[in-house]
Amino acid sequence: MPQPAVALLACSVGLLVAAARPRADTPRIAIAGGGFVDSATGQPFVPLGANYYRVGPLQEGKVGHATFCPGSYDRSFVEKMMADLAGWGFNTIRTFHVYHVGETGILVSPQAREISPAYLDNVVHFLQTARTHRLRVIFSWDIWLPPSDWWSARPLPGEADCDLRAEWDQTMGVNNFRLHRGSVRTRANGIVTLIEALRARDPDLLAVVLAWELENEACLSQRQAPFAERAASFTFAGRDYALASDTEAQTLMDRIFVQWANCCADAIHQADPQALVSCSVFTFAAVGRGGPGTLSQDQTTDERIPARLQALLGSRLDFVDVHLYAWRTAEQGVADFLRRNLESAEWQAVRQQAAQLGKPVLCGECGVFANYLRSAPDWQRIDHALGLRCLREHVAGLRREGLAGALYWAYGNPDSTVQDENPSLVLFPEYGTTLLETWRTSPAPGEPAQEEQ
Repeated sequence: MPQPAVALLACSVGLLVAAARPRADTPRIAIAGGGFVDSATGQPFVPLGANYYRVGPLQEGKVGHATFCPGSYDRSFVEKMMADLAGWGFNTIRTFHVYHVGETGILVSPQAREISPAYLDNVVHFLQTARTHRLRVIFSWDIWLPPSDWWSARPLPGEADCDLRAEWDQTMGVNNFRLHRGSVRTRANGIVTLIEALRARDPDLLAVVLAWELENEACLSQRQAPFAERAASFTFAGRDYALASDTEAQTLMDRIFVQWANCCADAIHQADPQALVSCSVFTFAAVGRGGPGTLSQDQTTDERIPARLQALLGSRLDFVDVHLYAWRTAEQGVADFLRRNLESAEWQAVRQQAAQLGKPVLCGECGVFANYLRSAPDWQRIDHALGLRCLREHVAGLRREGLAGALYWAYGNPDSTVQDENPSLVLFPEYGTTLLETWRTSPAPGEPAQEEQ
């Protein structure tokens, strides 16, 4: 049960979460006027909530997302989490599907022609529990894909007009996931077949799904072809790109991401025309980069190049998601780091483009890190009072900059401890109430700041 102060806070944010009150026939969340709305009432829906993840051993000792895997899925914990989130006043939870194939995977074998019944049971339970507590769910996926003869062989609508490669190119590594035909099919068809399976079980559960996120933090690798050889050129969709030019290289990346997003989004929209499809990114500054088109100037050891928000907004995705965490040092504060990250993502241009297209931009991951909440002489002690101040300043900044909502990382899981790098809500619920209270009391763009009482 929430504490009295938390219960009062939940009431105070009722207007924000009013659209998250599913009835027996759950209304869809749609997009109108550049924001999320309840399709039945037209009332605004502001996604506020948390992320949930569970990792575990998958195969050959490898560890990965295992949220819905039989043996890892914890029904009692999920039920407690949903009750907590709803009780605190949240309306959204974001979580992750898996790429594991086997007895505990999403498919029992690469030759399977159905979602694993045990895996699907857990997904259905998750959505049913969310519906009971009037929560909406965003499903996300890792960059890695399950090996599937079924998904990789099923053609996508419109793929004949795309430049998708029939063979996996070893020199391209993870960059294949954007251009290899079987990989693009697998990503889209994995979602399509989940939609079909859920419709067969309980069609109303599809309305509980706020969005299908194609990938968590989509990126390309600078250390793999075609971007590893800057002196080379690369042909895509009938045009040659001179990769020695930062502008040409960025234009190529943008067009690859747009094609990939469109191929996947078209298939999902065909399977469920009311579905919302999104993709998330980290900022260029988060991996030590200056912004789009700065490859030759970047001084970073991180090979990842995030998808450009402006490119994704221009695709047939319904909205985009940018991950922004509070950070601070002795020299720079939370506001400075937020500004730097947003500038590296071309934020002012993104805001203008999003407004013109009528597409919201969500912050699907936000939170604080314990490493800057520790200090000598007791490096085990985490200063949560400082953490709450950092989160408060950060969320106020997100609201001021026009983000359409914010999801905390993370609620936690059965393995959470008080020493986790990101304080979990299951152990420190005050981070959740701080997010809600700050969002409620902070001005949106164009609104005057509230006077202190």
